[in-house]
Amino acid sequence: MSVSDTCAQTGSLNGQILTSDGQPAEFVNVGIKDLQIGTITDAKGHFRIKKVPAGNYILYVQLIGYSAIEQYIEVKGETTVPAISLKENAQVLQELLVKGNTNRFAQKESEYIARLPLKNMENPQVYNVVSKEIMQEQIVTDYKSAFKNIPGANSGVSHSSNGRYMNVTRGFNLGNAARNGVGTSSVAEIDPANLERIEAIKGPSGTLYGASLSTFGGLFNRVTKKPFDVFKGQVSLTTGTWNLNRLTADINTPLNDEKTVLFRINTALHGEKSFQDAGFSKTYLVAPTLSIKVNDRLSVLFDAELYGRKGTNIYGNTIASTNVQVSSIDHLKIGYRQSFTNNSIIATTRTQNLYSQINYKISSQWTSQTNIGNSLVEFEFPAMTLNTITDSTVTRNIWDQYTRQVATQVQQNFIGDFKIAGFRNRIVAGLDYSSVNFDFPNTRGAVYDTVNFINPGKRYAAISINEIKNKVAAVTVNSGSSAKYNYMGAYFSDVFNLAENLMVMLSLRVDRFDNKGSYSYTANTTTGLYKQTALSPKFGVVYQPVKEKVAIFANYMNGYQFVAPVNQPDGSVSNFKPQFANQTEAGVKFDVLDNKISATISYYDIKVVNQLRTDMERDPVNGNRFQIQDGNQTSRGIDFELIINPVYGLNILAGYAYNASKLEKANENVNGRRPTNSGAENTANLWASYRLTSGAAKGLGLGAGFNYSGEQFVINNSAREFTIPAYTVMDATVFFEQPGYRIGLKLDNLNNERYWNTSLQPQTPRRFSASVTIKF
Repeated sequence: MSVSDTCAQTGSLNGQILTSDGQPAEFVNVGIKDLQIGTITDAKGHFRIKKVPAGNYILYVQLIGYSAIEQYIEVKGETTVPAISLKENAQVLQELLVKGNTNRFAQKESEYIARLPLKNMENPQVYNVVSKEIMQEQIVTDYKSAFKNIPGANSGVSHSSNGRYMNVTRGFNLGNAARNGVGTSSVAEIDPANLERIEAIKGPSGTLYGASLSTFGGLFNRVTKKPFDVFKGQVSLTTGTWNLNRLTADINTPLNDEKTVLFRINTALHGEKSFQDAGFSKTYLVAPTLSIKVNDRLSVLFDAELYGRKGTNIYGNTIASTNVQVSSIDHLKIGYRQSFTNNSIIATTRTQNLYSQINYKISSQWTSQTNIGNSLVEFEFPAMTLNTITDSTVTRNIWDQYTRQVATQVQQNFIGDFKIAGFRNRIVAGLDYSSVNFDFPNTRGAVYDTVNFINPGKRYAAISINEIKNKVAAVTVNSGSSAKYNYMGAYFSDVFNLAENLMVMLSLRVDRFDNKGSYSYTANTTTGLYKQTALSPKFGVVYQPVKEKVAIFANYMNGYQFVAPVNQPDGSVSNFKPQFANQTEAGVKFDVLDNKISATISYYDIKVVNQLRTDMERDPVNGNRFQIQDGNQTSRGIDFELIINPVYGLNILAGYAYNASKLEKANENVNGRRPTNSGAENTANLWASYRLTSGAAKGLGLGAGFNYSGEQFVINNSAREFTIPAYTVMDATVFFEQPGYRIGLKLDNLNNERYWNTSLQPQTPRRFSASVTIKF
């Protein structure tokens, strides 16, 4: 077959590759034989080959190690070929991807990041993705372990009373309030069994996500598993050190012959003991998902997460007293394996997340998407915190509390993809409504006792649940309260092509925050009612000097936090403006050599304004000081990620983050210093895995990596400093994967590093775990 002589006109070739069971076929080579040009399919099996001269050709579709499928085609302008089906089903294709030369860690494409069909190379924002494949390879059994793969994500803050996990990125604390792009509870533990991926969206992202989901450092969006149209499943058992026992199941099936009703369920049972002298946790997860395709235009998705936890808890340790002379947690001679509790002090948690999505195709250019989410979290516990008061003693502070949080979000998006005067526009216009209710009806606390942690004696072990209840019951003051606030937001974002390789993003959001106040059960009064409005713009530009392979980008992004009124010492009330963070960023993204090398490097500069600080010039007789709103903070740094697949079977993920945070206009004792709990200045991560792709031992693989975190400040002022020392933690795994099963062995913290998170909780020493997965 020869190329047409009349090829002055050029077009493009589009299509989709499917497996024999109708699943999108990712990482499949597609090309035009006569022209020796081609591409690979994306996560949805789509491909596009541009600048093809009009004419007749042979299209080839090829899997690694298999003969190519060839098909005659004719290109006339924008040409779309009918979907092409492979002989192999989804399971066989997955095996080929496991064995073949694919960059398995570079799965960047997402429908949530920009709320638009926007590829990573077209997006002027930096983000990282942790896929379920990486989590499986690393035998991840808890949510926070997945964050080892995100550049700049420090050990964060973990509150074991309710399992809440927070993280530090770009110098700011980040919660986990986004699930499938919609708000959910950020104060409960998360089981990774139902996760398809974790998306770390970097930088203040108030324009699309608002202040309820994002912070000045960005946000984490967890994407849950969705059903597909073939029967498939797997069951995994993991066991390990300290009585780790974990059973998970993932079962997917169509419910009708037409495969328009699909069902998937993920479950987990988890139990383990602490490495310390006391402590345990038992959890369960049930997560069903139902997808209904009503017709070619309308589809509906329902899913739920039902989670429960029962176990001991310790909030962590605070260094509040100036009588503590040492300047670092590793110099404090508190026992690494001392829990200061026993297994009778038990807390319970119950979490319920309900979610639905309705997609309606209005036309070939417009889609309506409606998201509705509701989350309920309940805690009931006696809890304990530690307060170090000298270099040898701590107080054990006890609490009796019941907590209930209910969060509801309704989100409506209209998504368009069309041309105006030849310029392509991709638009999302949306509305957000969020309502959050907190209730702490019974909150009482007391000091239980003081313990010498160097020579604890019998007093250390004397703690009992009955004595805790008696002490708390004697407290007459109930500090319980309830609170409610609502958000209403409207946003618009347009990505338009000034040229084929030049894109500009313009976005704007307006948010109205309505704080209904805090009600005190003791005083029978409501205080803190206020309303504020914020505007959040976002601009971005992407230029691709090499189309879809090299992208130079820059952005201006904005985030905000609402600020409550303050009662001043003279009896007046000051109403403040929202606090804003403005980021400028520039960088380069690479996706070259058929996706074998994917990289992002950027420099960002975040400036926070409107922070509250003390007015040192106004000092009333009573010694209190006025609060004024002219404080500034800067956070500057570098984000780098490299994902490569240099040879068959070898995949490497590496990252580095540098962050310089400073309070530039603040109270005298902290001015010019790094804020506490802003993470480490330098962090680095690496994970490399290699698996044999041929021979008698094909499917055998090993992986190894490390995480480094520099020194972190817990206290940093002119009077004193208290730090967490730098640490390096190394992990290693070996595995054997076949079509019907997978066996994995893992050593976490194989160098047995002693390190702490920012709650000053000792982290897990060397731990062995083994996992067996049966696939069907």
